[in-house]
Parts: sequence; C-alpha cells; structure tokens
Amino acid sequence: MGRPVVVENVVGASGVIGVQRVVRAKPDGYTVLFSFNQAITMNPHVVANLPYDPERELEPVSRFAESPFVWMVNSQVPVKTFPELVAHAKAHPGKLAMGVTGFASAAFLGAQLLAHQTGAEVLPVNYAGNFSADLLSNTVQLSMSPAAQVGTLVATGKVRALAQTGARRSPALADVPTVDEMLPGYVIEAWYGVWAPKGTPPAVVGQLTDAWRKVAAMPDVAERMAKLSAAPVGSTAEELRELTRRETRMWGDVVKARNIKPAQ
Repeated sequence: MGRPVVVENVVGASGVIGVQRVVRAKPDGYTVLFSFNQAITMNPHVVANLPYDPERELEPVSRFAESPFVWMVNSQVPVKTFPELVAHAKAHPGKLAMGVTGFASAAFLGAQLLAHQTGAEVLPVNYAGNFSADLLSNTVQLSMSPAAQVGTLVATGKVRALAQTGARRSPALADVPTVDEMLPGYVIEAWYGVWAPKGTPPAVVGQLTDAWRKVAAMPDVAERMAKLSAAPVGSTAEELRELTRRETRMWGDVVKARNIKPAQ
C-alpha cells in the first residue's frame, strides 16, 4: 500500500485489550485489528461485562487465514478413534480431564459443543499457559489443540491425534479425519480476520480488503502458512461479516443450552 506497517502485539484478557485499542482508534484506515476469532465470536457470550460490541463497533475487512484444532488423547486412554472417545466419555462422564487455556477459550467451548451434541461429558481443567507436559504425562488425558502443535506431540508416541475440527482436512494433517466426517455439524475453525473501527469510510475499507486479499494470494504466504498448518483465505468483507454473525449465533446457542455463565 506504499506505507510502513507497524505491528503491535497487544495481549491479555482473551484479546479484549487489543480489540479495545482498535475500537477506540480513529476510523481512518490507519489502525486495524488482526485477531483470532475467539475475541469476536466467542467472547460476547463468555466474558462478563465485555467492553466492546464486535457487530456495532468493528467493520469487517477480510478473513485472512484458517486452521483447525485437533482432538488429541494420551496414549494410555483406551481409544483410537474419535467415536471411541465419545463412547468412552459417555461411559465415564467427567472422568477424562481435558486441558484448556481458560474457560472462555475455544477448547473449553469445543468441549461444551461436544457435550451438547453427543452427551459426552469431560472435565475441563484450566491452565494459565501451555499444558503439553501434563498431556504427555497423562495428568490430563485430552486436548483440543491448535494444529501447529500436533506434529511435535504425536512424535513422542505418548499422544494420539484423533480428529481435526475444520470443515475439511488440512493438507498438513491429511491422514487425520475431521470430526464432521463422523459427527456431522461439529465444525470449529481457528481463523484469523482483519477489522477496522466502525465508521471507517467504505472506500477505505475496500482498499484494505483488496490489499489483504492480494497478500493472501501470494504463493510465499501460502508456503509459510502451510508450515503452521494453516491456509490463507482472503475473503471479501461481506463474507467475513456473514461468517462472524453465523458463528456468533452458534456459540450463543451452545452457551445457552449448556447454561454457561460469563466469567470475569
């Protein structure tokens, strides 16, 4: 775009702090948000007193990339397929401990969606950071982890990858089935999008969308994404808007059905 780009990694509070920075920014196209979908479609249902409204305060630009999560189980658990995991969890409700990084996280909600659709209850165990060592030692038996972590963990022989959560198989995990193949309707994408502050002129949003879509189409970008078990998307602004609305409704239905109360 002929301009320098400064990347600020603003972390904390499940993405709340970073989103707030953009919501409060001048809507001139010079400040944009690059975020994981949790902050946009999940936080509104599970974070108490959320200080922003994604629908009313952000303008969609483009969905940039997507990657699945992967359900993994410690090898000491006597299951080798995802249907076997569901059956085992139903036969032993609350006995399988599942590591999650926060009760507002995608993994926690993934467990709630599984329980809602199948009746399989697991025990979420909250961690402040990475819990891979506990998964390997069988302190916790389950995880729904980002795809980029799978190869290293599976290579130890101490965990099995049972299923990935995307709508289609990731090329990097072609031999791992999707949950949707066995349990239709169970799809959880880890995706990343770009938003501008509400009030950004449509012409400026259009310029930003075009720029991000051009980047997503670059072969070297796809190559680097593949190393992270991710794939570029480069959607239109309207496609991002519709996806966000649809996914927000889905998580709202799950939270209501499971009677989950927002946490601080």
